[in-house]
Amino acid sequence: MLAAPLVWVASDWLVTGHPLWSLTNTRHTAETLHRETGIAKVPEYIPRRIGAVLGPFALAVAALGGVLALVWLRARALIGAIAGAAAVAVFAAFATVGLPIDERYAFLAAAILCVFAGAALSGWWELPREHPHRRWWMLAAGVSALLLVASIPSQYRTNHRQLDALDRQQRIQNELVALVRAHAIVTNCEPIGVANHAPIPLLALWLTAPPNALANLQSETITRGTYVDPADAEVQKDYILDPNDPHRPVAVPSGFALTRTNRSWRVYERCS
Repeated sequence: MLAAPLVWVASDWLVTGHPLWSLTNTRHTAETLHRETGIAKVPEYIPRRIGAVLGPFALAVAALGGVLALVWLRARALIGAIAGAAAVAVFAAFATVGLPIDERYAFLAAAILCVFAGAALSGWWELPREHPHRRWWMLAAGVSALLLVASIPSQYRTNHRQLDALDRQQRIQNELVALVRAHAIVTNCEPIGVANHAPIPLLALWLTAPPNALANLQSETITRGTYVDPADAEVQKDYILDPNDPHRPVAVPSGFALTRTNRSWRVYERCS
């Protein structure tokens, strides 16, 4: 049980020199982006986040399956219920120490609830044929199946929108990497400025440069070097990972000349 947090702390220490960097940085980001956090928000927002992962119909089916399994298959269902309660407790503990109540922390609880949704559909198989409540569970399974089928269109639309957004972000990233590979963005014309923080990790990785060698023009200014600008407002909008990220319009620094462009990015330089 202690292996995961120990590896987490050790990797933070080795990579950043600060054993709690992930914790403190994520907490700072939650404050900056006005994310919901704190123990007082747990009762309202944890069910919302789990529901956002599963969808309302699947969440209802999981709740039904949990009740049925705990009533009529308690010995087998109890370990799942305990694991689910522990997952929610960890989620609440994250909120207590200032981490955001985000959907990514709900995945474990949602996965356990999926098991109970499966129980709603097929748990009646585990009851003896002569069990007085087997038919009631079979009826509940039929209702559950109808609910899940009814949820398919909305789930399809939601997933399609998310996949489209990810596809656009991946294309934008690929075109940024293409500029690095073509040596249109190089470290011998520094500093390298960008319009917001989103491209910084990728550029730092591909340029093998420390992140602090890149300037976020939302909070800094540069008078020489390289400036990497989104080609249009649509690219800037699609590449902002959170609507609360600072994203005021940034002008091309004075005296910088356009040196390279592609569908998503423009590169400007003033190296001397």
